[in-house]
Amino acid sequence: MAKEFNFIYEQLVDSDDDIHGIISYSVYKRQKIQFITNFKDKNHGKEPESTDLQPFNELSTSPSQLEFYRSEATILTEKFLANVLEADLKEREEYFSARVHSELSNIKPRHFLDIFKSALGALLFILLTGLLYFAVWSLSTSPELIIEQMFNIRIESLNDG
Repeated sequence: MAKEFNFIYEQLVDSDDDIHGIISYSVYKRQKIQFITNFKDKNHGKEPESTDLQPFNELSTSPSQLEFYRSEATILTEKFLANVLEADLKEREEYFSARVHSELSNIKPRHFLDIFKSALGALLFILLTGLLYFAVWSLSTSPELIIEQMFNIRIESLNDG
């Protein structure tokens, strides 16, 4: 006697890359395995014959059952994607959080060093401004007059007599 085949694979899977259809078929296979396991439990380990599988095959190829397999595949796919995306999101969150903290530590102000640099810059500015002021003032008068005013002395030349 030739074995009867259930062509449900072709009803659920449209092409070799139809992942949703393949998952739908795996839901069917899971249900079939469960049916066979239950049959063996009820019949003391006896393997089901094709006549024993006939009610299951008729039910599994009904339009409502085919829709059930597809909807189960959709639910499984959504759960899988949610888990994958959640794991990926956590991984990215940890990575970027660590990176942000690393970048922030690189740009964190070093207060004492910044204060010292500011004070040093102000002091240098004052000294350069004073030097510039002195240079401009000294150009407007003679060197002898500058020395006399700076040291509060009087310079007498040999020609003054």
